[in-house]
Amino acid sequence: MKDTDIELKILEIAKKEFMEQGYMNASMRVIAEKSGCTTGMLYSRFADKNKIFSILVKEGADKLLNGFKNKLDLFGNSTPKEQISSMHSFSEQGMEEIMDIIYEYFDSFKLIVCYGFGSSYEHYVDNLVDMEVESSIKFMDVLREEGYIVRNIRVDLCHMLASSLLNGIFETVAHDFGKDDAIEYVNSLQDFYAAGWDRLLGLKYDKEN
Repeated sequence: MKDTDIELKILEIAKKEFMEQGYMNASMRVIAEKSGCTTGMLYSRFADKNKIFSILVKEGADKLLNGFKNKLDLFGNSTPKEQISSMHSFSEQGMEEIMDIIYEYFDSFKLIVCYGFGSSYEHYVDNLVDMEVESSIKFMDVLREEGYIVRNIRVDLCHMLASSLLNGIFETVAHDFGKDDAIEYVNSLQDFYAAGWDRLLGLKYDKEN
């Protein structure tokens, strides 16, 4: 077998091992045995099991993380008027892009969300939450600067709301939703949070925004 074929076989077997045992309990010895190679050969190709896990998830994880960051930056760099007028539609568009990426790399996100505890991707969703919280706080400052009377929302509450939203999105992965069902679920989730945020901020909710 060619080196590339061997590595692809190892990665496929490792993915099954992670999904059956979770990252913490996955065994390099078992991966080596099922791949038909020695543990020494396995370690010569992959430094440790975190390296294997990272190879399996990195492409999709980076694409979503960078897309999420770019979307938040684009919103934050818009004029105050553009931010206020498009706050809901912008979020809806971004959510469509997120769902496309999640379902393009479904197995990668399944590994991260359900089996990644103990890996370097353990706090992946937390990183998305932190980015969302920072963006929300900046947007509230924009509203105040534009003369809106905005309630004082605690940072820890912002964090809880962002966490429940983003973890809610990844519930579609944890429960193996088909893409159409996932989109319907996430759209309802997004409507709920849009209305809730407007209520908290003291703004009038407009579904068309």
